[in-house]
Amino acid sequence: MTNDFSWTSRSTGGPQYFEPAWSGFMNTYNIGGNEPGVFNVTRTYSWTITFNNYGKQVFDTAVDDYGDVYINGAYQFSMGGFNGQTSRTTPGYFAPGSYTISATSVNSGAGPYGVALDWTGYVPPPKPSISTFYASPNPQNSTSGTRQYSTTLTWASSGLGITSATITSSAGQSWSVGSSGNLNINDLPQSTAGSNSPAQRTYYLQVCNQGGCTNASPVTVSARNDNFPSNSWSTSFTNLAPSTTVTLTLGTLSGVDMPTTISASGSGNFVGNGGSFSGSRNFNNSETVQLRTTTLGFNTSLSGVSSTATFGKTNTKTVTITTPSGSFNVNVTTRAPRIKEDFNYADNTGKFPFEDIDLVTNNPLEYTTSAQVTANDIEIPMEIKVDQPDAEVSINNGTWQNVREI
Repeated sequence: MTNDFSWTSRSTGGPQYFEPAWSGFMNTYNIGGNEPGVFNVTRTYSWTITFNNYGKQVFDTAVDDYGDVYINGAYQFSMGGFNGQTSRTTPGYFAPGSYTISATSVNSGAGPYGVALDWTGYVPPPKPSISTFYASPNPQNSTSGTRQYSTTLTWASSGLGITSATITSSAGQSWSVGSSGNLNINDLPQSTAGSNSPAQRTYYLQVCNQGGCTNASPVTVSARNDNFPSNSWSTSFTNLAPSTTVTLTLGTLSGVDMPTTISASGSGNFVGNGGSFSGSRNFNNSETVQLRTTTLGFNTSLSGVSSTATFGKTNTKTVTITTPSGSFNVNVTTRAPRIKEDFNYADNTGKFPFEDIDLVTNNPLEYTTSAQVTANDIEIPMEIKVDQPDAEVSINNGTWQNVREI
């Protein structure tokens, strides 16, 4: 077995003849002889050769009288005459590897015979062609509130004897791939709204063969996947009416470049805007984020409240709001109820609680009553006390009752 660059028809020796009528090339490289009186004999010679490069293979040839060359049994070309040397090229391309070369010599008349060959080079194939190279999706605009870092590169190329196909990226990545196919990308860069949005990464495709390399037009993939809000939030709302459905503005979403999921915890708590509310929903940049909830009722506890206080205690519920960048609490505070009554009534003296009080034998003045008092200031049930131990009260014209003394 002989490498192509050192191969001739003399590589493995064999009979050699000298004929003054032959060219120097024929005399140098021939395998042949002379058999006077022998006519029209076909002689075949074979060698093993290693082609090192993909391409059409080129030989200098000569023959006496005429003959053909075969590679692995397949006809390639007829050789030139013995008066010089003729360059011949195989009609097809051969990949690197070992092959059997056969040459025939037909001597139509008496006299010398032989063949001479010398491998002189190869003709590389045309460079590959690239018909397709693209990314999908591109741009990658993350949806449904979930960041996306993926795209798929698709390409197609054609050519003889392709030796390599490589995809590289502007991030320094490299993949050895086939001449056609798909490559899933799952690490697109992170965008930052207002800074590098959309984030971009460029991909390059190169396909090579013995004829050279072909580069596709680069593909730049844009990605928007920032859902971390950068705005501040309003987290405290006070002096709200009790047991009332309220819509509270938490803020205007900023610093994102994709739909961003925001949710409210707890039953009866919803986020939204424009009249559309749910427990969790997506918001876009510059949209107003609102919380819809029902305030707590009045705080009826008087623990720690001064006896002279006009108002009781507030009542606060806490709603947790969750965003991709973290959670925060919103305090929704029901105002403090009024617990002090202003007794607004005119003097009322000498009045008796019953029309026939004058029939009572004892002093009727001990049963005199005040004017009716409307309790319209206090906002939660309050205990009534008086400063006289023998006083009674009637509520809503009900029975007279004893009360505690102040």
